[in-house]
Amino acid sequence: MELSNLTTRLNIKAIGIISVFMLFFTIYNHWVSFQEKEVMYNRHMELFTHYLESVIPADLLVDYKDKPSAEIQSLEKQILAVNNKIQPILNSTFIPLDIIKFGVYSSQLQRLVAIGPELDKALLLNTESKLFDNMFRTDTLKLGQQKQSVLWYGATISYVVKPIKIDNQIVGYIFVCVNIDKVMEEEWQSSQRSLFGSLVALLIVIILFQEIFVRLRKELILFAEATVNGRGRNFESKITELNPILRYINEQTEQMARLDRLNIIGEMAASIGHEVRNPMTTVRGFLQYLGNKPALENYQPQFALMITELDRANSIITEFLSLAKNKAMNFQHCDLNDIIREMTPLLEADALRYNCQINMELHDIPAIRLDKSSIRQLILNIVRNGIEAMPQGGTLTISTYCHNSQVFLTFVDEGTGIPLELIDKLGTPFFTTKENGVGLGLAICYRVVQRHNGTMSVENQPERGTKFTITFTI
Repeated sequence: MELSNLTTRLNIKAIGIISVFMLFFTIYNHWVSFQEKEVMYNRHMELFTHYLESVIPADLLVDYKDKPSAEIQSLEKQILAVNNKIQPILNSTFIPLDIIKFGVYSSQLQRLVAIGPELDKALLLNTESKLFDNMFRTDTLKLGQQKQSVLWYGATISYVVKPIKIDNQIVGYIFVCVNIDKVMEEEWQSSQRSLFGSLVALLIVIILFQEIFVRLRKELILFAEATVNGRGRNFESKITELNPILRYINEQTEQMARLDRLNIIGEMAASIGHEVRNPMTTVRGFLQYLGNKPALENYQPQFALMITELDRANSIITEFLSLAKNKAMNFQHCDLNDIIREMTPLLEADALRYNCQINMELHDIPAIRLDKSSIRQLILNIVRNGIEAMPQGGTLTISTYCHNSQVFLTFVDEGTGIPLELIDKLGTPFFTTKENGVGLGLAICYRVVQRHNGTMSVENQPERGTKFTITFTI
């Protein structure tokens, strides 16, 4: 699959995921907002119900009983007679919401007798009490909901009803109701506008940053090519903010490559090391045997040279086997300072041979899990490298300290330093700058550190020497 097609698919997936998330968030926000508004409207309806109770005299619902019978000949005229008294009060009441209705219900007439904010005589004269279900059957303030309410022509409503009493006798009810269907419709329209606006904003952001995405892809391709060609460390991206990330990736890549090389060498050492040593031992024995014969006495120097070279080859194989992946490790909680102190006489003896000195700066550190044998080999290898880097003499400083749950072991020499172009190759098996070197010493050190789950860094100090820092996690 081409990278451009892959990037396009990733962009489509990203837009799809973000869109689904935005839709979910919009629906959830719509539901929460509706719940909050429903609570708010219920509170407003209660307050408004109390207000209507204070401005509508209760005796207006019973005044028609004192009218002459000639004036009240039918239920319709009775309703209109009461409406003429109460409707003006409702008409003078203003509520700036077109989703609220309010009015008065007469228990005696079993009908609505007034309704606001606009009078609808059809609701007064043609609506039977059974259409309200149990809405007007309570002796206290009541909050409820009704589906297919005739008050809103079949819509779902939320209502508050409060009885009107005279001498503890219920003569009617004041009601206030909200059209829930309209509330939900308004909320959904608001959510749709919000969702549409968010999608438009998302598309604008994608369009604005598309060029950045393209540049990022090109820079990553160039970085990958530079890494393959061994130029990843010196790669500088045109996107400045990307450089720290690329440097980190390059460091991890180099670390993985180094460990991979060590693993390959270890596997080779484990499989062929012993097989090579066995015939060499046989050859060395026969050379010693032949060298002791009087007839070959004139060839003693040649026999000694061959035996010396075989011993040298055997020592190389011994170091080679130290890289074996499956070499047993005996981890114990140890004090690194104690290991260094035990090795001090040996280290100082090596230093004196080269007119050098060993300086110890050992601070208090906690015990950590170490394999003593491997750590001794690690310390000895690095100290000898440091001493050999100071042919004119100098001081090698070994220090330990603890910081942020990590134990640090450092070696600082006063040699000439390491050329910058060679630092990246340190730890590569068989790479060496010494005339008689094998190139396995630092490779073994890196292997030991890796098996302790630690890290080793080299800080070149031109004209001042080299600093090796080994970090162990507590």
